[in-house]
Amino acid sequence: MGDDLTDLQIQERDIARIAGQILPCYEDIFGADCTVEKLYFSENRTCLVRDRGGQIRAVLRLSRPHYHTLEELEAEAAWLCRLREDTRLTLREPVAGADGKCIHAVSGGEDGIVYGTMFSYLTGTLLENLALPAQRPWFERIGEAAAVLHAHVRGWEGSRRLPRFRWDYENTLGTHALWGDWRRVPGLTQADRLVLERADGKIRAGLAAYGITEENYGLIHSDLRGANLLTEGGRLKILDFDDCGYGWFMQDLAGSLSFVETDPCAPRLAEAWLAGYRRRASLRRQDIGMIPTFVMMRRLQLTAWVASRGASDAVRGIGGDFTAGTVALAEWYVQQ
Repeated sequence: MGDDLTDLQIQERDIARIAGQILPCYEDIFGADCTVEKLYFSENRTCLVRDRGGQIRAVLRLSRPHYHTLEELEAEAAWLCRLREDTRLTLREPVAGADGKCIHAVSGGEDGIVYGTMFSYLTGTLLENLALPAQRPWFERIGEAAAVLHAHVRGWEGSRRLPRFRWDYENTLGTHALWGDWRRVPGLTQADRLVLERADGKIRAGLAAYGITEENYGLIHSDLRGANLLTEGGRLKILDFDDCGYGWFMQDLAGSLSFVETDPCAPRLAEAWLAGYRRRASLRRQDIGMIPTFVMMRRLQLTAWVASRGASDAVRGIGGDFTAGTVALAEWYVQQ
């Protein structure tokens, strides 16, 4: 998937038409004559649903065609429903329409079938809008929430059978990388490529040595970063399980450090995350020792994603020195 997202995404002109086929299923809940307006454009098109009086009633996510199957989206909704029943986490939850479904398939024209999922609307301030030093107390809450998620997965037998991505080496950095191949990132010098190849090789060897066990691997959110977290009062609210899948639990820490891995605040944010995690769960020495590998793995993955998602709202605020930061991080990583 090295192409730009604009080639793989629902066109903005089609949003109203697609939403118009889904909203009638919610007239009994939101009323008639609801409208949608763009909220965010990343892997998916996310829209606010407003009722006739202009009040926000829900969030409609239109999934990028061919990114998820219906079964995968149903698996995401199933985990969210179980989390609602079994934990006290505040989550954006799926909302069923009159037909009992929260996921609706609509013809997207040239794009094929588009799946729209209706979610509850949550108020709050995006964590990423806070200055990094101010995020440190919230990173403790994120770590604690991650421990709750991991404990839930370990205790729920059904979590092992859900059809979701596997964020292993091959699907993250290898030949089947879901977010693109870092080797195709433009602007890399020969010296850059040598450093990144060494980092990639070290990651692969480290993952092989670490292995996959019930203690270190299972269903994870995988994207617990500031763009997917809301704060309100003292409460943390979790959004967007779209990339949940099977991975190593400490990948959730790396996900929380997305785009800030090279910032001087990053070590303190990681410490806060771990302090929160340890309130709910224990960590072994080998788990802690793998954190630099997962951070480097995530950064390489994001470098490929940024290079192939130029039209995304998430990419527009990222500076042109992001790749250079990745190379600098790789130089540090291979020397450890």
